[in-house]
Amino acid sequence: MFVISGFEGKTLDLDDLQYLPDELLNKTKNQISTITNAALQDYQNIIKSDRLDFNVLDAVDKFYDRQKIAEIIKLSDPKDFSNLYLVSVCEFGATLGQLFNNLDGFGWLYSYPYFHSIIVHQETGFGITVFDWAIKKFSEYGVDDGFVAKLHAAVEGINDYRNKNGA
Repeated sequence: MFVISGFEGKTLDLDDLQYLPDELLNKTKNQISTITNAALQDYQNIIKSDRLDFNVLDAVDKFYDRQKIAEIIKLSDPKDFSNLYLVSVCEFGATLGQLFNNLDGFGWLYSYPYFHSIIVHQETGFGITVFDWAIKKFSEYGVDDGFVAKLHAAVEGINDYRNKNGA
């Protein structure tokens, strides 16, 4: 997480921060929405659910252990942009983003390409690079982080910051 430069202590209006031209903004919103919907469908073989929630995140996080991730990497052709590794990372990042986005005060700050989009806490200016979190989940660095706890820790950290700084 990081605080967006120049916005520390100011409540952000994400519409004012959106810098993409309308065509790219709409394209990026649609891509993330499509990926989020695909994630829910793809996760049905892991956990049956009609919506993305913390139970789904926990089940998916536990499903993708070191062995499963190693298998996915081995089977994925890096030249194929529809390979299972890339799809899994993007779906996990979009899922994290959706769960943050469902919380009060958080929203997407879209970027192009879509995987540079971040979640922003509008009151504090904290940015959360959810697609980077997903890459870490699917690498040696963050396989065992426990992403429900990590998401809650991020929210708690922001709340602590707000309480200490009167934001």
